[in-house]
Amino acid sequence: MIRRFFCALMACLCLAFGALAEAAPSADMSDLIRLHVVAEDDSAAAQALKRELRNVCLRCAEICIADAPDADRAYMRLNEHLDDFQAACADRARELGYAGSVAAETGVFAFPDRVYGRVLVPAGEYRALRVTIGAGEGHNWWCVLYPSLCALDESALQTSRVLSWLRERIGG
Repeated sequence: MIRRFFCALMACLCLAFGALAEAAPSADMSDLIRLHVVAEDDSAAAQALKRELRNVCLRCAEICIADAPDADRAYMRLNEHLDDFQAACADRARELGYAGSVAAETGVFAFPDRVYGRVLVPAGEYRALRVTIGAGEGHNWWCVLYPSLCALDESALQTSRVLSWLRERIGG
């Protein structure tokens, strides 16, 4: 019984490392802008609010940066409309009965490795829009905001035009 367990564990580890090995290595990631939404805590209500505010940010980004010609212009637009992101998130939080603070900011923040389809976006410092709910001590959600890899159904990324663009830039 123990032997089967270890064999199964080793098989799972091999599959996991194989999937990561297939992910394309990164070259220049300066053309990316990330989105980071941090929940107040790990309660079900806080996590649900985090997902709602993520959706607000994605809808605002569709309007604000969808047609930006490059990452620098997209980041400039995020900064120009930061108050709009802040207000939209705060309004939605109030609609849902949340009375705590909601803070939106732009800056350069640390992110962990993330695999989108077969493309690895490595850990590092990235320009980002970050929304922190309350104390920001809960699980968080992140994605690539520009070019948009913020798919709620990551299987849709397999055929994404943006994913193809990213593969061309960094290989894979």
